[in-house]
Amino acid sequence: MRWGSIIATALTVLAIAIMVKLGFWQLDRAVEKQLLFDDFTQAQTAANDASYQPLPQQPTTAQRFKPVAVNGQFHSTYLLLDNQIHQGQVGYQVIGLLDAEDREALVPVNLGWIPVGDDRTLLPTVDLPELDEPLRGWLYFPAEDAFMLGDQVIEPGLNPYRIQQLNAAAISDALALPIADYVVLLSEQENYGWPRQWEPQVMSPAKHQAYALQWFSLAFAAFVVFLLVRRSITKTKKECA
Repeated sequence: MRWGSIIATALTVLAIAIMVKLGFWQLDRAVEKQLLFDDFTQAQTAANDASYQPLPQQPTTAQRFKPVAVNGQFHSTYLLLDNQIHQGQVGYQVIGLLDAEDREALVPVNLGWIPVGDDRTLLPTVDLPELDEPLRGWLYFPAEDAFMLGDQVIEPGLNPYRIQQLNAAAISDALALPIADYVVLLSEQENYGWPRQWEPQVMSPAKHQAYALQWFSLAFAAFVVFLLVRRSITKTKKECA
């Protein structure tokens, strides 16, 4: 009985610790999402024709949603980012690879959304724009933990290439092309490309906070139940003594 009590106590403490850890993880995610929304709002508020500065040679994550401009022309190879939703429809985001001036790596540019079509086995083809002036957009760094419909980052095949995740290293290895580890989101103000809206489509900070509260509540409830059970066992032992 003594060993049983020890094991039960250890399992209860472990469960409570896990629930508390999950609660704090949700709070951390809430902070991350709030920063994401704040960065986007700040960039949109400050955006004007003069705010589009030349794309930095070595962009950093601290420059997320920075309005940038870059000269170049699109490479003939382009990518179709799978499982993208627009107005309730499933489709792809067209990722052009910009051969930018004075850069060794091709710059991924998200040109917007196109529908998947009636037959998923047939990839839609598009004509990439020819640029007469600098491309304008928002500097962004793709999430490393983005949802993948398949088990491969890039599917075997010919141009265009369907990808499950904008993973620069994996795509670069597969295509033998130098790919930058950031992306430019084509400005909604440009008159080319496809439908696009770059407001972050992620779980809101409030939902993460609500989930955190749920985990903390479960941990507290488990602790209260544990105390009540221990009290009941102690009382029973005293009565039987």
